[in-house]
Amino acid sequence: MVDKRFVMIRKVISGYLKHTKMTGKQLADGLGISDSYMIMLRFGQRRPSPELAQRIEAAAGIPFKKLLLKQGRIA
Repeated sequence: MVDKRFVMIRKVISGYLKHTKMTGKQLADGLGISDSYMIMLRFGQRRPSPELAQRIEAAAGIPFKKLLLKQGRIA
């Protein structure tokens, strides 16, 4: 079964990249992560750590902390 949060993360990142006309590599470089890790995030294979979620939110304004919450706490 696919974790719905992973699907949401994928949609949010893809939507952001499309809206800003950035590449995944550009966003990865700006966040200090590898392009391969960004690809895993974009395709729902990984979930960002709480720390990375905060960096993404600060850099891109994407509210990832809400996607990481599970029953009122970080999953």
